[in-house]
Parts: sequence; C-alpha cells; structure tokens
Amino acid sequence: MNLPSSPSTGPWSARPATALASGGPLPAPLPAAAFLGPHHLVHRPDTPEGFLLAATPPGRHRFGFSAQLPEAHPLFSDSTAPFHDLLYPMESLRQMGVFAAGRYFRVPENRRILLADCTMAVTALAPWERGGAGAAQLTLDLDMTPADVVKGVPRTMDCRASIAIDGKRCGTVGARLVFLMPGVYRTHRAHSRRESERAAQGPSGLPAGHGVPGPELVGRRSPRNVLIGLPLAEDGDSLVFPVDIPAAREVLPDSGSEVPTALFLEVSRQAALFGVGELYGLAPGHAVLTDWAATFRGFAEPGLPLRCAVRPHTSHAPGEVFRDAAGRPVAELGLTFTQGSRVVAAVRTSVLQIC
Repeated sequence: MNLPSSPSTGPWSARPATALASGGPLPAPLPAAAFLGPHHLVHRPDTPEGFLLAATPPGRHRFGFSAQLPEAHPLFSDSTAPFHDLLYPMESLRQMGVFAAGRYFRVPENRRILLADCTMAVTALAPWERGGAGAAQLTLDLDMTPADVVKGVPRTMDCRASIAIDGKRCGTVGARLVFLMPGVYRTHRAHSRRESERAAQGPSGLPAGHGVPGPELVGRRSPRNVLIGLPLAEDGDSLVFPVDIPAAREVLPDSGSEVPTALFLEVSRQAALFGVGELYGLAPGHAVLTDWAATFRGFAEPGLPLRCAVRPHTSHAPGEVFRDAAGRPVAELGLTFTQGSRVVAAVRTSVLQIC
C-alpha cells in the first residue's frame, strides 16, 4: 500500500494549471485535484436511483473524466520526448477515485485512503504525440467498483479506465484503493516505521555531496524536476539510485506531511530511463514508458532514505531487448523501492526507444 489522501479533496476546486516559469523559484505544487488544472467529472449511474439520489447501492459506477492536457506546466510539460506525460492520466484516476470514495461510496472522511497497486499501458502511441494545433483533450471512461462492503461502506475499491486523446483510444490505467480506519492506519504506519528505522540511516534526500544526473538522462529538461541522484552502486546488470524525497515534495501533488503518491511513478520512470541508457545503450531522451505496473507494501517514511534499484526483468538476459510490431527496441525492467532492508514498492515497466 502507498500513502494516504483525504476523500474530501475533489475536482470541484480546480484552478488553472501553473504556467511554466523561465527561471526563478519553482512554483509550489498545487494540492490534489487543483494540480490537474480545469477538468470535468460526470457520474453515469446505471439505475434510476442513481439519477435521483446521485448515489447507488454498492456496485460498479461509471464516470466520465475530461480535461485539456497541459501545455505549460512545470512538470507535465517538461519531457524531452515529444509525448504527453503519462503521469497526468494516472494522477487523474487516483484523484477521481479519492473524490468518488466520499461523494458516491459513503467512505467517511476519517478513513485513510491508500493506493495498493497501480497499472498503466499505452495501446497506441501516435495519439500521445505532442505538437498538434491547439490543446489536446484527454478523456477517461472510468469504472469504479467497491468491494468488501461492510454496512454500506467499502473497504477497497477497484478503479479502471480507458484513455483517449482527441477521441482516439490509446491506453488503459487502473488502481486499487484501500480504506483504513484511523486506528488500523496508525498501527500499520508505526510497524512500517519501526521496520525501516532498523536499517535505514541518513538523510531523506541525497547523501551529502552526491551528484545528480543531467535532466536529459532521466527524460526531463529542467534540473528542478530531477528526483534521483547518480547510482550509488552497480554490478554490471543493476543500478541503485538514491531518491531525493525533499525535491519530490516540492514538485509533486499531495505532498503534505507524506511522501507524495506520484513519487513512485515519476522516480521509477526517471530511474528506468537512466537505466536503459546504462544497461542497454538506448537514448533516455528519446524513450517512453509503455507499460507500468506497481504494487505497494507498507508505507514510505518521508524522513528516511529511500532507494530505487533497477535491473533487467527476469524474463530477459541482461542487455537483451526485444522489438515491437514496428521494429523499435523495447527493454523490460524490474524496479524495487526500499527503505533499509524493507521493500516499499515493486515495479515492472517497459521502455520503448522511439528513434
């Protein structure tokens, strides 16, 4: 499981996305749905009760989400590859799930909402390309299905969506949310903290004097968005990166007092792009993640060092790539996030070389 969000945070307070500044201090990240900029969420109930009461008994609910993909955002518009940012639809799904939990599924505000797992897949690459006339329109057709319902309140919820850009289907995204009572959350959190503190030593940022990779090596243009340091160790077929948690909390949504949920996608992407350059000889600035799947185990503590290890996936020999239908090289990687000896998250991803 990952980090908590409040179900009271919804899309109705959305504000325009922050413009990308040219120099000067990095704008503070907007909290929750405001981070996404202007957008719309429409409930599509399947029963007459849903239309009359704006809620239905526990069961699958359908929603439609739409927004313009950002063109001038300090994070979403900072990719070296000519594609819209994959983080945007994933963060949209998570935030819509958090909002719907309280609005449509009766989850009390005191429940802690945790991300247990998350997936993303690009099914068609062309719609993701930037550069068309005007802003591109993102739509998500969402299905949200509660489970383990006790007295009308779900303990978990499965969120799945198909992604379309300018009306063209181009991907899927999914997540499973878990709703914990405050006492259960505190117990799990305390256990995770004790386990991490046994072996994790040092700052939550980079080690003193440790260097950072050039932004183009992790698929970014601005150094302010680089969230990993140079590898701490390598053994020929794996790399271990320190994660800069303070830097992540400056640029990612829902920071608060926690490690931002979006950190795991953004850091795994940066580590994977750097990794394909070192392990496969691919060009990080001209590569894109096409599949991403993560499971979360316990909690990441913001005050302790976090590490991300990257290695070729076990289904392939070190340095081996395969080809997609267009003949382009694809590398499969496994990533593991740890605090001390404790595994916080495990990720599998595919990275496509686009030129």
